[in-house]
Amino acid sequence: MEPLYSDRMRQMLKEFKKTDDFFNMFREEFCRDIYVIVGEFYPAIGNEATIAGVVDMYAGAILNVTDSVIDKDRNYPEFRLSEELDIISKLLAKEPGFANPGAFAETVHAKVKELMVRYYPEIGQLSGIGFRLLERNARIYNLEFVANFYSQEILRTGITPEFLKK
Repeated sequence: MEPLYSDRMRQMLKEFKKTDDFFNMFREEFCRDIYVIVGEFYPAIGNEATIAGVVDMYAGAILNVTDSVIDKDRNYPEFRLSEELDIISKLLAKEPGFANPGAFAETVHAKVKELMVRYYPEIGQLSGIGFRLLERNARIYNLEFVANFYSQEILRTGITPEFLKK
């Protein structure tokens, strides 16, 4: 006789596979779309492998923060969401890239938001605070991606983009 937990274990494995498939599908499209944008702004890069790690980390961060904010919006009291939003807003206010992120960062951010909405229809159900919290978190990861991308390119090429020299 098979133990009772085997059906439960099979169900859990099935759910894990479903989640993995979703994450892989998101990551694949995310990376493909970001590579296109990078190619439009920086055609000299040419090789996706040089930035693959940075893009993959960005995709993972977006997946995690989207899941996290959706969960928080459903389960946390409004004052906790407001506190977190205030903290993140203050942090971003100190970041010069937030006020003037540049065309590359804006284009990437717009594409990421489009993918988030496509893959997470629950975003439409977020409260106003939850939506702003998701936007601010996505912006933080956008700024991190852009900084990592540029630092990797500077290391690879030895050339600092003009706007970073200011």
